[in-house]
Amino acid sequence: MGIDKEILQKLFRKFNTKSFHGMGLGLYISKNIVNAHGGKIWAENNPDNTGATFSFRLPL
Repeated sequence: MGIDKEILQKLFRKFNTKSFHGMGLGLYISKNIVNAHGGKIWAENNPDNTGATFSFRLPL
């Protein structure tokens, strides 16, 4: 069903989760690693409401 639009905007910040599992640091850490290598990371809900897709791009 995808990620709530309110959360999607803040997804890569520290401690932003509606989950009862984990602390909300994984995507924040991933963003910092990708950014440190000059890349970009993002998430978007799938158009058919079957979840979300996470993508990243790194310059090579």
